[in-house]
Order: sequence, then C-alpha cells, then structure tokens
Amino acid sequence: MRALIIGCGYVGEALGQRLIALGHEVTGIRRSSQHNNRLAKLGIRPLNLDITQEREFEKLDTHYDQVVIAVSPGRGGNEAYQKVFGLGVNHITKWLQRNAPTSVVFISSTSVYRQKNAEWVQEDIADIPENITSKILWEAEQKISTIEQAVTILRSSGIYGPGRSHLFRQFMDGNATIEGNGDRYLNMVHRDDLAEAITHSITNKDKLCGTFNITDDEPVKQLAFFKWLSKITNRPMPVFGPEPDPTTRKRGITNKRVSNKLFKEILGFQYNYPTFREGLIEELENWKAMP
Repeated sequence: MRALIIGCGYVGEALGQRLIALGHEVTGIRRSSQHNNRLAKLGIRPLNLDITQEREFEKLDTHYDQVVIAVSPGRGGNEAYQKVFGLGVNHITKWLQRNAPTSVVFISSTSVYRQKNAEWVQEDIADIPENITSKILWEAEQKISTIEQAVTILRSSGIYGPGRSHLFRQFMDGNATIEGNGDRYLNMVHRDDLAEAITHSITNKDKLCGTFNITDDEPVKQLAFFKWLSKITNRPMPVFGPEPDPTTRKRGITNKRVSNKLFKEILGFQYNYPTFREGLIEELENWKAMP
C-alpha cells in the first residue's frame, strides 16, 4: 500500500512510522525542505510542496492508496487559516477528485465546537461555528467530504506528547497562570493516541466513514490539572489571573467536555494514554532527564 501524508509534521511523523511498520510505503509532504533528512531517517520519503499553489500538485504523479490530510497553519492568524484550510484544502480536494485513493482521512479539530457552559459535546452537533478560524475549519471539512471516496474526519482535541505540552512546560518553568477561577475544561489527546487512531481509520476503512472525536477519556478543569501537577512535582500552584480576553486568542474561548465514545464503540479503540496523567508522567521523566 502507498500512503501519502499531507502535512507530515509532529503527528505525521509518528503516523508514518506506524504505517511503515505495517508494510506501507509512505510519502510525507512538507512545504519546506528543512526536515527532509529527518523524514528520510524515519523511512518516510520527503516531498516538498506548497498546497496553496495549485500547480505544485503536479509533483504528485503517483497513485496513492491512502491519503491523510494533517495540515496546519502554524502560528498564523486568520489569513494563514484561510490560506491553508481554504485555498489549500480546495486544491487538495480537486487533486483527490482526480486521483481517487482508496481511503481519505482528514484531521480536524474539536475547536469547531463552540460550547461555553461545560456541556458534553458529540459529533452530531450541527451548529455552524461563528468564530472565524473555527468556521474556516468546519468549511474545510465540508469541502473534503464532497469527494466521491469515503472520507473519515477525525476531530482532535489539544495535542500534547514528547517535546510538546504547553501548559506542562509553562508550569515547570514557573510561568503558568490559572485563568479566572480555573473552572474551564481542558480536552487533550496524546500524539501517539491520535496517530494510532488515524492508523485504525486507515486499516478499518470498510467500517469507518464519517466524523469522530479523538480525545482522551477525561476532560479536566484547569484548576484540577494544575493541582495534580503541583502534587506530583511538589511545586507551588500557579497564581490566579484574570479571565482571558477571547478577542486575543485565535480560536476564541470555549468551555466544553468532548466525548470520545463514538470512535471507541465502533472500533473498540482503547487509548494508551486515557488521561493526561499517563502522558505527563512520561513528560516529567523526560524533563528530569534533560541536561
């Protein structure tokens, strides 16, 4: 099987290694050649392509059985979101319509859910987001879903894992702040669980089609999150700060609990990191091992 990962970054590299272990030939697309050597060492064939330029897709002259779209606007604002998830996804959709892979997986985000009252949210919520970046992402989901092939959309919550855990690192550096009274829920997923979920989506394509949340078993309030970190590290709690201004954040502010039941029920999927604790214990060990 030939697999193509469009946006072969933090998650894509972990996914590529899993697919290679299963005997797949993997090509990974990144815009820049900066990480080509690392991809090659992992066994992933690097290909540099700018998805916002339609003619760049002429570089893809080979049929792929599986396509995973894991693109990211990086740290850009609304304009970057529009370029990647608007223009870029439009180009990807046209290419998919011409090339007809067996399976397509699109990695989206639970940021499309805009609930603010700690509600449990499931995949059947049909509200169109009003937040600009969330709406752009939701529209990208709709665009990808127009192709003739069956598409699986995986809505990922906040991704953490080896070398990446923003709140954990803020806490360990002594720079964390509890927002307001700390009652806002955090929804997280370990990178390796997300990569495993994508792998399951590809290898069980006959069972899977539609939209699924990929998030761990336990949404946690920000205050409880920091209390656990404080206890396990024997470090002081962060200071309390004001509620954040939604206009200063690219994705705005929400407060929700994201359900992962549907994907687990259909595939019998089990998370290796069912809560933030299992993953952050590993991160803490890595932190201690740092020179």
